[in-house]
Amino acid sequence: MIEHYLNAAIKQEQERAKILKGKISHTLPAIELNALHQTCQDRIDTTIDSLELLLTDPLILQKDLIHERIRLFRRVIGDLSLLETTAITALTRPHADDIALSKLAFKIHKEINFPLPPPTVTCLSREYFSINTSLRLLEVPLAESDFLLHLPDLYHEIAHLLISTRNNPKIAGYQSEYGKFLASVSNYYEGERIINRKSTGPKEYIDQALASFEYFWIRGWANEIFSDLFAIYTLGPAFAWAHFHLTAERGGDPYDIQVPGFMSHPPDQARMEAMLVGLNLLNLKKSADEIQKIWEEFINATGTKPTPLYRRACPLELLERAAIHALEGTKQIGCRIIQEDTSSQIHDILNNAWVKFWANPETYHEWERDCISRLKDGSSGS
Repeated sequence: MIEHYLNAAIKQEQERAKILKGKISHTLPAIELNALHQTCQDRIDTTIDSLELLLTDPLILQKDLIHERIRLFRRVIGDLSLLETTAITALTRPHADDIALSKLAFKIHKEINFPLPPPTVTCLSREYFSINTSLRLLEVPLAESDFLLHLPDLYHEIAHLLISTRNNPKIAGYQSEYGKFLASVSNYYEGERIINRKSTGPKEYIDQALASFEYFWIRGWANEIFSDLFAIYTLGPAFAWAHFHLTAERGGDPYDIQVPGFMSHPPDQARMEAMLVGLNLLNLKKSADEIQKIWEEFINATGTKPTPLYRRACPLELLERAAIHALEGTKQIGCRIIQEDTSSQIHDILNNAWVKFWANPETYHEWERDCISRLKDGSSGS
């Protein structure tokens, strides 16, 4: 009976995939959606082919492989479900704000000489800014197209494509520097383990903590820090201010280290420390000092303090190395590195937004509304 059920369920999912393909067969409202449209078409075709193999391949139809057939069926359906709830939803319900932010991503790509095609942007995020690198789909919260202060996070999200994209010589220099940094992380923690073995303290606990910290860096933190630094190097202080804004609004303990457990993102304090190193490497000391001053005032106001584990997990040595490697990698792929006199439309808008916000919060919102309107209309607005 289970075999009969699977056969029927697989055929039903094939029909589902074909219906989804039909839902995106309409004429697109903007060329910015074309790449996502083609990706979805290709993914649906792959899904249908995979389901057909589960119906016809003699090997997988063997009775003693029923568990494997169920596993593969679930995986295919999971992939199709994710496609349906993200990219296909974006294509079937395109909104002017999606198109406006996709155009903005294209402008950013041109301004900074980003070596890869820009992602499609959709305002369907249920949380914060994020990117599905396999779909090249950048998701932002619904209202963010009408505000400026968080838009610097677009630079962070597109930087993730520089790590996830494979076999592209245009970004080999960036990935090489990333690899060098990962090697330095492993070397650093190996050195820390050697020191720990010679100490008189609780060796086993510290050894486990060090292993966790190394794993955090390799599996997530390095990618996030590099993406932060890419945004600093190609946009400037606006991204550090955006990080301050996000932490103030939604953050927890900026020194928090979760051991045991897994942390996909480094603590907010470490991220800010790396950004400040990056700004100083660009000789933007005045901006770095202003941001650090207000950041420290905010942290003091929250009453949070670093734990003993914080600095072991986020040593300044690694944050400084990350800043150096990320800067070299960004240079090697030909992206524009900002300077004090850098000027271009999106750079000026996003950095000027923070200048206006701090200078006159009472009138900022009127200026922002006008600027957003001009930006969506295609004029400068800066």
